[in-house]
Amino acid sequence: MDSTIETEALVIGAGISGLTAAKCMRDAGFNVTVLERSEEVGGLWTFRENDYGVMRCTHINVSKYNYCFSDFPFPDNVPDYPHNTDMAQYIRDYMIHFKLDKLIKFNTKVFKIERQGNNWHVTTKHVTRSGENDLFGDETTVYVAKYVAIATGHHAEPSYAKFLGQDSFKGQIIHSVKYKDVRTNKMEEKRVLVVGIGNSAVDIATELASTGRCKPVYISTRSGAWVIPNYIFGYATDLYACRMFFMLPRMLAEFVFETVIKLLYGNPRRWKLNPKMSALQTQPTVSPTLIHHIQRGQIKIVPNIQRIEGSRVYFIDGQSAEFENIIMCTGYKIDLPFLSEDLRQKVLDSDNNSIKLYKNVFCPAIDPTLAFIGFVQPASGGVLTMSEIQARWFAEVCKGRVQLPSITQMEASIRDEKMQNAERYYHSARHTIQKDPILYNDEIAAMFGVKPEIWKHPTLAWRLLLSSCGAYQWRLQGPNSWAGAPDAVRKVPITDLMHYGGIAVLVLLGILILFILSVIV
Repeated sequence: MDSTIETEALVIGAGISGLTAAKCMRDAGFNVTVLERSEEVGGLWTFRENDYGVMRCTHINVSKYNYCFSDFPFPDNVPDYPHNTDMAQYIRDYMIHFKLDKLIKFNTKVFKIERQGNNWHVTTKHVTRSGENDLFGDETTVYVAKYVAIATGHHAEPSYAKFLGQDSFKGQIIHSVKYKDVRTNKMEEKRVLVVGIGNSAVDIATELASTGRCKPVYISTRSGAWVIPNYIFGYATDLYACRMFFMLPRMLAEFVFETVIKLLYGNPRRWKLNPKMSALQTQPTVSPTLIHHIQRGQIKIVPNIQRIEGSRVYFIDGQSAEFENIIMCTGYKIDLPFLSEDLRQKVLDSDNNSIKLYKNVFCPAIDPTLAFIGFVQPASGGVLTMSEIQARWFAEVCKGRVQLPSITQMEASIRDEKMQNAERYYHSARHTIQKDPILYNDEIAAMFGVKPEIWKHPTLAWRLLLSSCGAYQWRLQGPNSWAGAPDAVRKVPITDLMHYGGIAVLVLLGILILFILSVIV
């Protein structure tokens, strides 16, 4: 028998984006219900043998200062780059601390979201997991809500590359989402080809080369990559991202970034990485060990695949080799299967894997009582701070304290940002929703009064300009500010380069501005 449940606000998904959306909506005074398909929180950060989730070896590649909830720091004893078990525990602790567990309906799969009158109707069924299959109950439950936040993320549907002769391959082809560890996937001492060179690809390849004793592991890449370590001069790499860096002229910023990479690892062409784009036109791959494995002959970088004949794979430079396994680390498609067809057409641009959303949150053609949280790809840093700022913005809009621009203005903004992304980033499906976290968060934060204003925080001014400051900087002022934010900002390490070289940077920037003005005048 079908049933109907009414609630003020509904959140789809109990991963990091869903939990922060639930908290923000509840902080705004709404009665909130969260629908989660699995039996636990954490989304992709929860390791699962037979379902979506991280690999057993995964550490976050962003430091704990920039991948955390803005009012709930990691414990001091957690390392700079937490393991996935640390991350999963942190998410559970956040849920318990803010009593979000009472809001969540687990084992609930959403089948349809549609607009009826002034409310959203969300059709669900109870689901349990049996191996790799979902088993559904007979009863349908429809949730009726005034506000809905979709927080299922953009890693919902694996994207597979397709090569000539691929069907003839005699071994196993899997997507990286199916890879758990070298033993579970039975790849020890096998001949393995990894397709792609993002963070997951490199994590898999380095584990295969070390723990799996697969020698050599091949990585095939069509566009190459810039690889950066997770520490630069003794500090977590993402701590160097700061407002001052983004004030630099783009060409100068690229020169500085690429020079640092070359000083640390040498020219990427030496390692056959051969990036086809500048370092700021893509999301760099973070790995402390890839170069070492390449140098030792344990990993071999090859160009794009030309064709596959049986067990042999031919590459476009004429090389070929035989493999027993191919792992596709080729990203994901943005997919929202539960939206009605009318809504899907308004939101998705399936031809180029992009979304038609104002600031990646609101669709101009849909009532702003529906928001998309976490549908953004950070150019550096992590998505968590971006999801949280989106959720806080949505809550303010729902309360009526913030007004969105007109439909015409939002549509124009979407077109402009699409053109800017096309000019700035290398043409790729992964870059269609890419944003710089500091710039993006500041832009959204300014819309509801939480962008940190340096003149209001004179004792933190140096940090706000020349250091990362972590997630906490967006809790210094405005709605739902946090009294612990100033101390949390002070605990974020400030790099030696920024601490001692900041004055020099300011002087050089001033000289550059004066030079440009003198030329113009």
